[in-house]
Amino acid sequence: MSRAALLTVTVLWVMSLGACTKQGFLAAPKADGDVAEKIGGFSSDTHFLLEPTGDAENLLGRQVRVTSAGAWTIADERAPGCEVRVKESSSSYKKKYRVGLGDLTAFAGGYKDMLKLEARYGRSVEAEYEIQNVKTLTADTEGPCGEVIVKSVRVGSGFRKLVRAAEGAAKGRVGKGGIGVEGGREAATEALDSMEWGDPQAYAFSYDRAAQQKQFDFWVKMPEKLVDGERVSFEFSANETAYLIAIVLEETGVGGVLYPSDSVPLPTVKGKSNVVLPSPDEKGLKAELRDPKTAARETLVVYAFTHREDFDRFKPAAMDAGEGLAYAEKLEKALSQVPISRWSRVTKSYEIVPKDGE
Repeated sequence: MSRAALLTVTVLWVMSLGACTKQGFLAAPKADGDVAEKIGGFSSDTHFLLEPTGDAENLLGRQVRVTSAGAWTIADERAPGCEVRVKESSSSYKKKYRVGLGDLTAFAGGYKDMLKLEARYGRSVEAEYEIQNVKTLTADTEGPCGEVIVKSVRVGSGFRKLVRAAEGAAKGRVGKGGIGVEGGREAATEALDSMEWGDPQAYAFSYDRAAQQKQFDFWVKMPEKLVDGERVSFEFSANETAYLIAIVLEETGVGGVLYPSDSVPLPTVKGKSNVVLPSPDEKGLKAELRDPKTAARETLVVYAFTHREDFDRFKPAAMDAGEGLAYAEKLEKALSQVPISRWSRVTKSYEIVPKDGE
């Protein structure tokens, strides 16, 4: 584990555990006051991809894994038996957008990249797009495509830049080295990454939800800021009984499984109620910094399953402390075989600050 990695939550018991040009890290951009449209909160019919794809037609009809907490994913391929007829319409315009990290969508195979961004920066990251749209593709589907599917895609060329609000006054923020910062203005931003594509590719989509789909709602409550040494608890609630798998990730993406554990082999929240963990029968959790003078960020990732057999199928075996991210990546891919009405995922980022930094 690298020096930059910070174990910000200490467990006090033994746990069982397409054609794009990447440009890398950039100098900070000027404050952009002419962004034409800001997309967020799922109020828009348009949802943007973390990275565009040249396989626009094959994107249609794939299942979309929708969660109320954002960070959606799209299956890497259509469900067996799903048939799609494609309708194309010309639509030429140029536009700018700004999209919050939680409102971006990744392919299942690329979910790890989104999770690493959130683990390192929380949801302060936004994507700025400059798009020359050329056409829209719409799907007519037949067969068992899924409960929530890609209905249409926007296709165009453009530029996408990942930025976040600059933290010039931040104390000991890990991961800032080498990223240009333009300070002195409230709107100053850090540029984290950019990509540009010249050939038209799918960059955004709309979805269609089956009318009969049953909605599974799941929530997690915890503080957004903790003080070094402070006791930690998590409150889980759901509209139907669910079984939980919880993973903790450090800023570097290193992490492990929090639940299930030896003490709580079947973490369960009853329908239309809540549960707080650790329970009174367990030993406690506390926030703990590797360096007591340096603040750190960590991310809790919780999967909830309404069917016990799904939980039993996907629950992790014993693993090393650093394997949490790899496990989450494998789980996200495997969930393509599970109806979205039977599971949900929530991520929560929080900061640990030194005792003198309250």
